[in-house]
Amino acid sequence: MDNASNNTETLEKTIRDLLERQDDLIRTAFTDELTGLGNRGGFTRSLEELWEQELPVTMAFIDIDNIKHCNDIFGHDEGNRYILQVSLYLKLYMKVDEAAFRLGGDEFAILSTIATEDDLAERLEHCRTVLLENNASKMPHSFSYGVAHADPALGEAPNRLTNDADHRMYDYKLRHAVHLDRRNIAQAHTDDFEISDRIFDALSMLNEGRYFFIENLDKHRTLWSQGALRDLGLPSEHIDNCHDYWKTRVHPDDLEAYTNDIDQIYDGSKHRHVMQYRVRNAAGDYILGRARGFRIDGDGNVPSLYVGELVNHSLAETVDAATGLGTQRTLINAIDACRRDRCKTGLIAVRVRGTAKLNELYGAEAVDNMLAEYAGRMLSITRGRSRVFRSRNAQFVVLSNNLDHEAFEQLIQHLKEAVFAPVRIADDTITPVCLVVPAFYEHLTNQTAAVLGELDRRIRTAGGLVPNDSLPIPEVERKSAIAERIDPLTGLYRPSVFMRRANEFLETRRNGAWCIATVDMGHMRLFNEWHGQAEGDRMLADVGTVLKDIENANMGVAGYWGQDDFCILIPFEHDTVHQIYSRVRQAVAKYDDGVGFWPSMGVYPIDSNEKITIDAQAKAMFTNRRAKNDFKERIAIFRPEEYEREIAFHRTLTEFQYALSNGRITYYLQPQVDMETGEIISAEALTRWIDKDGSLISPATFIPALEESGFVVTLDKYVWQGVALWLRERINRGLRVVPISLNVSRVDILACNVAEHMGALAAQYNLPPELMRIEITETAYTGESEAVDKLTADLHTRGFSTYMDDFGTGQSTLAMLKNVNVDVIKLDRTFVPDNGDEGRSVQIISSMLEMAQSLHLPVVIEGVETDKQANMLRHMGARYAQGFLYYRPMQAEDFEALLDGGNDN
Repeated sequence: MDNASNNTETLEKTIRDLLERQDDLIRTAFTDELTGLGNRGGFTRSLEELWEQELPVTMAFIDIDNIKHCNDIFGHDEGNRYILQVSLYLKLYMKVDEAAFRLGGDEFAILSTIATEDDLAERLEHCRTVLLENNASKMPHSFSYGVAHADPALGEAPNRLTNDADHRMYDYKLRHAVHLDRRNIAQAHTDDFEISDRIFDALSMLNEGRYFFIENLDKHRTLWSQGALRDLGLPSEHIDNCHDYWKTRVHPDDLEAYTNDIDQIYDGSKHRHVMQYRVRNAAGDYILGRARGFRIDGDGNVPSLYVGELVNHSLAETVDAATGLGTQRTLINAIDACRRDRCKTGLIAVRVRGTAKLNELYGAEAVDNMLAEYAGRMLSITRGRSRVFRSRNAQFVVLSNNLDHEAFEQLIQHLKEAVFAPVRIADDTITPVCLVVPAFYEHLTNQTAAVLGELDRRIRTAGGLVPNDSLPIPEVERKSAIAERIDPLTGLYRPSVFMRRANEFLETRRNGAWCIATVDMGHMRLFNEWHGQAEGDRMLADVGTVLKDIENANMGVAGYWGQDDFCILIPFEHDTVHQIYSRVRQAVAKYDDGVGFWPSMGVYPIDSNEKITIDAQAKAMFTNRRAKNDFKERIAIFRPEEYEREIAFHRTLTEFQYALSNGRITYYLQPQVDMETGEIISAEALTRWIDKDGSLISPATFIPALEESGFVVTLDKYVWQGVALWLRERINRGLRVVPISLNVSRVDILACNVAEHMGALAAQYNLPPELMRIEITETAYTGESEAVDKLTADLHTRGFSTYMDDFGTGQSTLAMLKNVNVDVIKLDRTFVPDNGDEGRSVQIISSMLEMAQSLHLPVVIEGVETDKQANMLRHMGARYAQGFLYYRPMQAEDFEALLDGGNDN
């Protein structure tokens, strides 16, 4: 009982922990924090859903003009205001059934199932015009856009839609983007490339393995980033006649296609170049590159330019998504290169401490943005003299080669000044604890693993082995107390605050009966798709107002769990519960009174001394599942026995996985015999679960849960493979084997390709298929007849025999025997004659045996336990049996002893 109790407590704690995190996960998973629009994940999910529904889709990509200039000149606060203003204007010009998303940075997208391309483009153009005319900020506000349409029902792919919109957006930007007064840029442009050295350097450092270039098409001179010089071995950052030079670097097999496409850029007949080809790197090896560039035509006063980037896939695939820096793998390659050259090498590890606590306060996206800011500071300081990598989590490594010791010390000092300075995260300014640890090698010869290990050792020593989560975060301007306690949309308490306030409320009101009631909107995602996110938010806010009014009337405490889940502590009285539900229902009906959108309520009564915990809320949520399916009442009261079954179900799955991992799932073999001779002709593999004390757990206690969850497939595959391995080992030792029957469930048939899997096992262990006999339950034959017919045909093609197991227990009849494609019938034990019903059983078995014999189908009788039964069956013509009279199920070693000792008769 202690073990069971501990397992229950562990499972319940796990459920509580998951529910506690659910609120934040759901709220942040698909929402952009700055604008409140959907984020990139939400966009991807929505696009996938539209494709699944085969709905025609019109989409727009929107790119804000000059946002980087705004950030550089006026600061990121002004940049955020710019982004917010654009998002607000987009919302104004969207229709109710359309959805907008911020994909990151200055990129937005709109998805519509009701607009044509012309309609959406016209609204966006009007939106852009009004935005320009009504802007009162420090710089013009504008955006570029591209609109495309696709129909999934016609077989069109989503990537075609996004690519078309992306191309059109960039074409629009080239033609119409708002250009700023160049006097605002601190450094004058060069005559050749119309860009300052500082801006070009900054663009060049954005991503490891991405090489920025600009070509003056009038002078045929190209400017390349420092990364291209380093990784590709270019002779200089300025290359004259780069078109001809580049042809010497492209792989001969790719040269013709490259030349044909790029020539159109040079003659002006094409403005966009996108191509993947192989090009030689600094080591002389060919790497796979992907080039993307645009031609910008001049007007006589300014030159025509070809601007773009080349992505080195051998490096870019190892780029950290949050910071654009190289990862640990790229760092290892860089250290290896320094070792080969035995050059002077300096390494500086920078670790930001306390990020786990920052994640709790602000979320992972905000922390990633903060780390990206640190990356930008370090790149700005190194200015091409060093490379910066994000080696793991919140740790960076700066690698310098051929810097003397004095210059290296200066670099360390500059880095410290940069990382010790306050940094913005969300709406706060903080100064996290940062550790800066250097290592300098006059001639690097140490193994790369030793170099990185020494850096880690120094970091640990410098940090004093203080756990990351326990470090203080000085100067954190905490978010306001209201924002931490109250959900801004509904005005209700957040989960942790709700628990505390509910318990405080109950302390003075223990005389009456109370309950926790959870309210769940019906099909909230569908509501948002039909009526729009904004309308859905208004409905949730109105429900929050209803529950807040109840709280203000001193009738309870209300909380919001995120998404469409509410929770309220109220008196456990029939009329009160129904009145509150009615008020919530009325609030929803104002927006749509469709039955599918009716809210549901799950009610969990609180015991007199019980605390309000996440467990109580979980029980109310569990009860709500039943209420959702009750279209008459939509209110359900907690039933302990249902909850215990649910807990037992999850406990079984948890313990099954543990048992499987620890070798406590196995199989026993029960022989099948020829009743005339007593000879073992085959055996059935039966699953066994060995408990911690060595006893066997009855299959009746765990097989139903595994079948319901689908994990019976995992179990069966484990047994099948175990039997195949056992057969192969016996054959390898030159020992006798007999065919083994393997059980296949209805779930196996529906969830996996059983025939293919059996064929693969036979091939893997080099087994004749006749040694593996496939038992399919009679219920599968009657319930999934089409799938079973296909399976048995496939098995027969591969050389396997099939059994119909448990014949007679379901809806099978004698007449169906002539229609099923089966090799052997196994008659269920319920038909074996017993003391009380020999007459009727004899008649049934006689009929079955007679029918099977006429069809030339062998029959195995299950459950034969007495000599009397065996004699009677033999007299009726039965020949094969399986049962305790002959052998009980036994371990494989005991079965081997039977076969090897010749004691099988």
